[in-house]
Amino acid sequence: MACTRCVWLLLVASLGCGKVADEVASTRVSSQAVEQANSPALEIQVVDRLDRKVSFTTFPKRVVSLTPSTTELLFAIGAGAQVVGATEYCNYPPEATRVPRVGAGTLESISRETILSLQPDLVLCKWDRHQPLIDPLERFGVQVIAVGPEALQELFDEAELLGRVLGHEQQARELIDSMTARRDKLAAMVQTVPTDNRRRIFYEVWDEPLMTAGPKSFIGEIIEIGGMQNIFADVSGRYPKVSSEVVVHRDPEVILAPTSHAEHISVESILGRQGWGNVRAIRDKQVYLIDGDSVSRCGPRLLDALEEMMRVVYPDLWPATTHPISGK
Repeated sequence: MACTRCVWLLLVASLGCGKVADEVASTRVSSQAVEQANSPALEIQVVDRLDRKVSFTTFPKRVVSLTPSTTELLFAIGAGAQVVGATEYCNYPPEATRVPRVGAGTLESISRETILSLQPDLVLCKWDRHQPLIDPLERFGVQVIAVGPEALQELFDEAELLGRVLGHEQQARELIDSMTARRDKLAAMVQTVPTDNRRRIFYEVWDEPLMTAGPKSFIGEIIEIGGMQNIFADVSGRYPKVSSEVVVHRDPEVILAPTSHAEHISVESILGRQGWGNVRAIRDKQVYLIDGDSVSRCGPRLLDALEEMMRVVYPDLWPATTHPISGK
């Protein structure tokens, strides 16, 4: 067994050699053919975020996920046991932290050799960051799907897609139904807040440079669902850069930010920003931090972030003894 592994790693290390690459790819295809011969026939074809058609004749058994939100989604639809590789930031659920790491998630940090050493039959990559990985992995017989939702409906679509591909359609449907019901309950709650009392908020995605969430982002979407008025609802980009002067001029009543940017941040650091003293949110100390992992990932916990936002922006909707809203 140890010798077999050494041979495999030696072959993987020779990624740049066309002859070796062809031999490894040929060996892998042959191995897949044997597995397929012993598995029920499937005919599944999906279209990924890059409009690539990807076909499957068996359910993938070994999956590598290159984004934390995708890792969370896989576990949420019951496919956690099929995950054999993930990134350093794939930290939820706790079981995901025990999966071998293949890099930090950036294109530069991801190790192709490590991915191939895990012998995956499917890699799930981020559509706008990991494109250069697709061709090299496919040359080794590894199927790749480009993922990365930017809205709740896209998240639901992706859950359905992965449920079909991985053999967890029922669990995926249950997740979608639960999240849909929860979203609708939260949206209904805020309808009791008069339009004139809807609070104006500034959501800070990043501090240096200062960035916010536009209406076409998934964060902008949950801000709207939660009955909050985004002071940058008029921008076109998902996460545009903005100036401090414009934030001060638009005078938000509430400032929301994730618990960390590159490093953990504090409410005090925002309250003490130079030139922001006359902003209503600063004067009234209406600055709140939202769990960074939940709010910054378009994944199964996104509605946790929405509820957390609503609880601080509209506390009167939440009696002290009220438990979190579920989708059931």
